Amino acid sequence: MADVTVSGDYLKFGVGNNGSLIDFTTFTGLQYDPTGTGTFTSATDFLTPGSPFAFYSIGVGGSSATASVYGGNPFGSSTADFSLSGTTYVATSGGTYNGLKITQTITFDTTSNIIHTNVVLRNTSSATLNNLAFAVGFDPDQDSNSYGTSDTDNKILSQGVGAAVQATGLFTGYTVKLSSTGGWSGNAGVYGWNTDPYYLATAVTGNSYSDDTISLGYHFDSLAKGKEISIGYDLTVTAVPEPETYAMMLAGLGLIGAAVRRRRSA
Repeated sequence: MADVTVSGDYLKFGVGNNGSLIDFTTFTGLQYDPTGTGTFTSATDFLTPGSPFAFYSIGVGGSSATASVYGGNPFGSSTADFSLSGTTYVATSGGTYNGLKITQTITFDTTSNIIHTNVVLRNTSSATLNNLAFAVGFDPDQDSNSYGTSDTDNKILSQGVGAAVQATGLFTGYTVKLSSTGGWSGNAGVYGWNTDPYYLATAVTGNSYSDDTISLGYHFDSLAKGKEISIGYDLTVTAVPEPETYAMMLAGLGLIGAAVRRRRSA
């Protein structure tokens, strides 16, 4: 069991042995080929420029831990992948935290631009577990390597069931969206590299053009002995559909910046 890298027509991505995105053996985060030809030799990586950052975190009873490049593998998980009929599965298993067993399965159709993730949290303790939280997120840097900026246009699209947040690189025109799919109420947000699942499940944030993380957070009051919670979320990568749309986004950002400068000089 080790870090794995998966390639398709549009996406190439890495998963660490701890289950978080980024394969640090090959230094692969998330790469995108808009032509759909599976050519990633000079592809933009969304996650590895600067300080690579992707994570998921779990809370039980008010305490929490984070799996990431910086947090290591606090749950003792291991990752493996296998393929079947054009679909690749990346399974992370064996992880536990304070009586909660963590199993994650990534499902990826190699012809698509979407990565599906399902996380199952099961109470393996001898009693009810209270005050549970889960969060997942990353720092999108798709404009960094080619254009020298780590800022992205970050927008919260929806909250609750179907919560979603996206980050667009205004120079590449590439957008990465994180969206909840499992039926639970989620909290989508834009944050300054915070990984605390309790905070990410409840904090209220707004849109920004900044070098911040985007994430989804969930909170659950309790989980009875032997019961489980299944959380689903998608990661989708797209390109700005039309050059005119891209130009309007850049123009809008320029107008905002000009207005700010005028106010400061007044």
